[in-house]
Amino acid sequence: MDTAGLTARWTEVWGDWPLACHEWPIRGDERWVRFHSLPGSKRYAANEDEYAEIMRRHLTVLAELLSQDSVRTERELMVVTISWSDDRAPVPRTAELSRAMPAAAYWTSVLTGINALDDTWWHLWVSATRLHSQDLSRLLRLAADDGTAGVIITTAGMDWLYAPYDGGADVIAATAEHRNQLHRAHKDWLSDHPAGL
Repeated sequence: MDTAGLTARWTEVWGDWPLACHEWPIRGDERWVRFHSLPGSKRYAANEDEYAEIMRRHLTVLAELLSQDSVRTERELMVVTISWSDDRAPVPRTAELSRAMPAAAYWTSVLTGINALDDTWWHLWVSATRLHSQDLSRLLRLAADDGTAGVIITTAGMDWLYAPYDGGADVIAATAEHRNQLHRAHKDWLSDHPAGL
């Protein structure tokens, strides 16, 4: 994986947009939308039927994002996972995360936090996968169970960003128009919160 190329592409497409995906909703971008992963905004699955619903929603939106990718033949996904520490030097990812998405190369580290007491280094690792792969399914389930955070799914073109978490996913579509299409198509998956959270 060409990690220098990834940094250059991120800067080209997203500029100073944060790699720490928990910061996305507060930026107020017109391309952002949040989808909840279970009916009634339920946060965690209680049975296999609910896990199946979580997976269906993730894969549906990811497929729609892929269909809008600037490289129409693009079917390989790029997945960013993280480890974290209080030091810039990268540390290995958790054993659970390494089992879920084993083929990962270290990319870069970013400092997150709002003051010196909260500062944490996120160490970003990248993998290639496919939409219906076992490793992506394992990763999405791990995220749904709050077993990992900071996941970003995109393609090599980085036209759009998808960040699953326990309870849903944040999407940054390529354009405001595509964000609105997704919003209309999946109205039942939206939050009742006035800010869409």
